[in-house]
Amino acid sequence: MAKAFDDQQAPAQAMKFQRRDLGKWLGAQAVLFSALPLAGCFGGGGGGDEPNVYPTATPIADTAAQPATIGSYQRKNGYFTWSVAAGGADREIEVYIPPGARQREFWIGITLPNGVQSNQFLGDAGWFDIADENSACLLVMKPGSSGSWGEVTAELAYVTAAMGTLVSSGTHYSALTYHYVVGYGAGAAALQLYAAKTPLSMISQVYVDAAADAAYNALLAAAGNTQVGATAQPNHMDFAGYLDINGNPVTQRRTFAAQSYRDVPIPTWFVGNTAPSLLSYWAGVNDAGILPVADKDYGQIYWQDKEVSNAIATASSAVRSQVAVKSGSVKLDDASLTNKIYRFLSQYSGYDNNSVYGHFITKRLDYKAAIASGNMIVKNHVWSGSTTQQTYIVYVPEIVKKNYSAAKPAPVLFCTHGAGQTAFVFMEATDIKEAAEKYGFIAVTYDTTTTAYLTDLVGMVKQDCLALGVAADDTRLYVYGQSAGGGAVTNFARDATLVNTFAAFGHTSGTFSNPAAAASTALLPLYVIYGEYDYWPMKLGPVGAGDWRGSTNNQSDRTAAMQDYWLNRLIGRTLAAELASPTYSLMDGLAGSEVPQNTPISLIVKPTATANRYKTYTWNRSGIPVFVFGQSYGRGHNQIPGDINKMWEEWFSKWQKGDQPNTFRYWKDGVGTGQPALLTQA
Repeated sequence: MAKAFDDQQAPAQAMKFQRRDLGKWLGAQAVLFSALPLAGCFGGGGGGDEPNVYPTATPIADTAAQPATIGSYQRKNGYFTWSVAAGGADREIEVYIPPGARQREFWIGITLPNGVQSNQFLGDAGWFDIADENSACLLVMKPGSSGSWGEVTAELAYVTAAMGTLVSSGTHYSALTYHYVVGYGAGAAALQLYAAKTPLSMISQVYVDAAADAAYNALLAAAGNTQVGATAQPNHMDFAGYLDINGNPVTQRRTFAAQSYRDVPIPTWFVGNTAPSLLSYWAGVNDAGILPVADKDYGQIYWQDKEVSNAIATASSAVRSQVAVKSGSVKLDDASLTNKIYRFLSQYSGYDNNSVYGHFITKRLDYKAAIASGNMIVKNHVWSGSTTQQTYIVYVPEIVKKNYSAAKPAPVLFCTHGAGQTAFVFMEATDIKEAAEKYGFIAVTYDTTTTAYLTDLVGMVKQDCLALGVAADDTRLYVYGQSAGGGAVTNFARDATLVNTFAAFGHTSGTFSNPAAAASTALLPLYVIYGEYDYWPMKLGPVGAGDWRGSTNNQSDRTAAMQDYWLNRLIGRTLAAELASPTYSLMDGLAGSEVPQNTPISLIVKPTATANRYKTYTWNRSGIPVFVFGQSYGRGHNQIPGDINKMWEEWFSKWQKGDQPNTFRYWKDGVGTGQPALLTQA
């Protein structure tokens, strides 16, 4: 949804412009946006009887990037042309990147209808205004030189190439590789087929006046029935063709039953005249119920029936997918329709995850409303030791305001992102927002992962929490990280100040490096989870003959080194000693003898305490759990909402700082329930 910022929170306000206001605006913003083409600085619409004036696209290669010190903001802003190679020829695309747009944000891919002038259509339809108001970026795909879309498989190549520019480190712009798409008229066919073939990169979609014939229906069915296949990580495979650390074939088998593209839901809205076959296909994909619910904006909504659905993407979350249908004639460039399209799309969020067993969609947070209602603070600042603008977000859900106050402090979870991510991406990617609402804690995400930054950030966040009406509980501050952020958590746990700041530590899929000579060796509680198809092996112990060594291959010893370090530090035993004579307890739903090939997907979608995707090893010290190593079967490198839920329920909710430095209270039934055990240096 929309993001709102005050003057200190973004390099420029996202806004609408009238032509007569352009000079005044440029006077105030000339320094920051000196690199912007004038055509890219305003959306549509003059006032009164003045004709509408819309931006004209200019070549993106001709525009200089803004300095890297602006932090996580897009380094080019404006309305641009570019080209992609498709079918042996170059085809033009357009991009619109408004001021205030962030790197690795969600983009909206749009295929225009036949016979329109792109800037006129986008302006009349209100897409420039939508982009400006919501800091949303647009990728615009157009018919060829004839002005009409051609044969669908040829056009699919163009759409695929265009959408392929939306990568995290693109030539000219940065995007989260997980998208919203909108297809108009004849432009809907290729885009819809693209979505059916790449559902793991989709969030939600809208098609206006979408037609189909028997040949197209066959293409759609073939796409849906295709098994989700190999990726750089063997996330959906039987490990066939993969080699172990010695170059021999991997002997592991696929844990869960294979999935097809039509098993991956994509919330969908059809507007106007729609072929019935398309409704049937997407209703099946989204496990839609048979009884619709009337909606004044979206027509008839067929909500996902989660009781019967086996969709992994909506497991571990309260979100429901849907297929909505609003029939009748529509004006394609009606701005009120565009507003409804955006509202439909932005109900949903999620994170790109090329493992079908770890893919998820969630409910998107309305940042603008959260800021306005006093539930969120978003700040940019240049912290000590850096010249780059960094952003952090403090989110206080209503349940926290209900249960806590300035006089009754609340727990806070600091979330540390992976390489190339940002505060905004990580707020969505972890779905930490839903966990915060579910369990009642304050969630903090931020742009950088250094120890010095986090040390400063804790104090700033405490003040921001008070500004939002709730104090932060000094005894219940926690830190969690993913991937490179997990490596950062390890560094935090080696810093004496931060060891004494946080009540518990946790990470998913964390990288590992050897400690510096002066690193802290104090006791602390740590919980980690790795995925079956992770970058680094999730095996307990070093990889051996026939073991998959992780998708990074040359770093296959990372998790074993991590295990050995923490076992030594926390319980005084080596990994080799533990493997020879185990002292851990093993729990959760998967033991080695209980994992047949092609285990039913229901184990992921409808888990129980004794049948679920996790295998969890726990080591105690004086009867208190101090180190937990979790394995998440089927998951790739990216964490999933189930990991966050598990970590909060089993770990963070049970820990509190003690009265003395480097001491911790463990409440086995949750902080405040029963009597705590004290973890001390001994």
